[in-house]
Amino acid sequence: MTLITSDFTRRTPVAAHARGSTITAEGGDTWIDACSGAISCNVGHCHPHVVAQTIAQLKRADFVYRTQLTSAPIEELARRLCARLGYAGAFFANSGSEAMEAAVRSARLHWALQGRPEKSRILSRSISYHGSTELTLSLSGHGPRRRDAGIHDTGPIVPTPYPLRRPGHMTLREYGTACAQALEEEILRVGADNVAAFLVEPIVGASGAAMVPPEGYWSQVRAICDRHDVLLIADEVLTGLGRTGAWLAQDHFAQDHLGLKADIVALGKGLNGGYAPISCVLLSEPVHSVLHRNETGLRLGHTHANHPVSAACANAVLDVIENEDLVVRASCEGARFGRALRDACQGIDMVAEIRGRGFLWGIELAQPDHSRTPFPARFAMASRLVKAASTAGLIVYPASGFVDRHAGDAIILAPALNTPSAVLDVICSRVADVLAACDPTTPMQEKAYA
Repeated sequence: MTLITSDFTRRTPVAAHARGSTITAEGGDTWIDACSGAISCNVGHCHPHVVAQTIAQLKRADFVYRTQLTSAPIEELARRLCARLGYAGAFFANSGSEAMEAAVRSARLHWALQGRPEKSRILSRSISYHGSTELTLSLSGHGPRRRDAGIHDTGPIVPTPYPLRRPGHMTLREYGTACAQALEEEILRVGADNVAAFLVEPIVGASGAAMVPPEGYWSQVRAICDRHDVLLIADEVLTGLGRTGAWLAQDHFAQDHLGLKADIVALGKGLNGGYAPISCVLLSEPVHSVLHRNETGLRLGHTHANHPVSAACANAVLDVIENEDLVVRASCEGARFGRALRDACQGIDMVAEIRGRGFLWGIELAQPDHSRTPFPARFAMASRLVKAASTAGLIVYPASGFVDRHAGDAIILAPALNTPSAVLDVICSRVADVLAACDPTTPMQEKAYA
């Protein structure tokens, strides 16, 4: 009898303890967690305030079921998130995948309650990842994950802005406009009367390693959705609550224009900080008011939704973000971290691009002939670099399969928002050493990380 891991070909180390940005395994091996686990431990490991508040709630009330009772922590969390982020209602689940399912159901219910049940189609983008359930994977454009789940159709076709590989004759703004226009063309092809919502990651996370859209893209997408009576859903499971140097990644593009905000937002990793399962769907006033007028809610039956201990944990994570001013720190120190990464990796030929915002950075790899040609998938470059980084005492996150759904390799760096500056500098140095030592000419006959 054994634990089923993600890879039976290697022995997964057993963590003994974790503090701040450091994880130590049984036997004494130590790593800097340069990607916050699954880009989720945004306030670091074992923060004393989060630990204390979680234990305190366990002593007050460990569990209540959402259709029978509510609790002070979940009520407070809903109030705080809506007030801070400018939304009217909050629904809680346990994982990012569950939040995305609830977001989709919210959009469909919004139109059904108004006598338009035919508006049920959800459009999404070609480079994307929205969760591991069958529904959320069907809306995801990430080839390796779709194939692993036995979903073999081509998937979403609305293009994701990928500035590194834009047509050479286009400026960034022209390219962003072309990607937005492709959305409108798809809405017209399907028929606006059939489309409930457009689902988008404001900054692409795990499937594309921190792809930032061109200036103007977001506002054009918002205008297209408004013009065709289509809701806009922002998947901020990975990017929300400070990761990119703003409370929401969409804020980078919406700025002070509240009309550019998404109608529905999903939160997850940044909300729970890795401490306890909790995720959230936020509804704008127009969407929330339709539910309220019809005296209905979201009747999803997740057993552990609204869990009071998870809610207390999430409130404590918010306390740390606010009290330590981590969103501002992610913006300022994150920009310095990005510059330091570029400086450290300068001259490494297989680094095609370093991109990102805040504390979310992707290093895309390509063949070292300056052609930006991706490595063949069989080279498994992302997988290889994750292993090499681990040997160097660094945990990084892999991304692959974002070029034509098969090729493309990158690593993601996403340290906790309160990682000390000195540790960030060590991360840059170790990453550069690992990249410089890698031999990019030898194929690796193993399955690439998805």
